[in-house]
Amino acid sequence: MNSTWKLVVRSFKGRPPTEGRAHVEKSILEASGIPLKLREARHRLFIVTTNVSKGTPAVIEGESGFVCLIALDDLVDIVMDPAPTLRDVMRDAGVRGHDVSIR
Repeated sequence: MNSTWKLVVRSFKGRPPTEGRAHVEKSILEASGIPLKLREARHRLFIVTTNVSKGTPAVIEGESGFVCLIALDDLVDIVMDPAPTLRDVMRDAGVRGHDVSIR
């Protein structure tokens, strides 16, 4: 399960910069893939909900705009877990301490 999108969303929690919204939206859209039309989502409801429950968000295009489906556990993780530290982000990216030079 790729939870990079959750890390991005959590990293902007508590910091509402203008570009933060765009980063969060982009990470969710990248993780979910091409938005499904409502009719297609209805036909694939079981598959969509199974994927969502495994940590992959789904985006559905309805008449009034896009709707994002995420698992309840993912939502709770995002809301309740503290934002990641720089160390956490670097560790998750595979960067080791001696790989980084400070100028």
